[in-house]
Amino acid sequence: MYWIVLIFCISLYCKTIDMKKVRIITLSAILGILASACHMGRHSTIVETGNGHYLKIEYAGTIHFRYDGSGISSISRGGYIKYQNNDRKLEAHNDGHGGVAYELYDDGEQISYDRGGKEFIAEAVKVMLQKNHHPDWK
Repeated sequence: MYWIVLIFCISLYCKTIDMKKVRIITLSAILGILASACHMGRHSTIVETGNGHYLKIEYAGTIHFRYDGSGISSISRGGYIKYQNNDRKLEAHNDGHGGVAYELYDDGEQISYDRGGKEFIAEAVKVMLQKNHHPDWK
């Protein structure tokens, strides 16, 4: 966003810059930022409640699951999944290096991957795949 302001300020002080080109570049940058910020409209939430049970799945971006259903193989840049099944929560997002970063909670306490986290991720993925209605889930 700062680049847009900088380009605009430079264009005001430099008479040699073609204002039409600056406006086109600025507009293109703004549209690109808006498109990436809203995940191109790909944001969904699933909520199920009843009989003392609560399930919420919120996600954005393109999500790829492992073939064996044991986890998430990738999430597009800026994408994420937030999963809650009663008091158990999973949050996953792109780690910026091509991998997936997880945060896992059981009754408000953070749990590690080695101490029950691996099984919880597999359980959550199984539920998410059962509820799948998103065309970018693979």
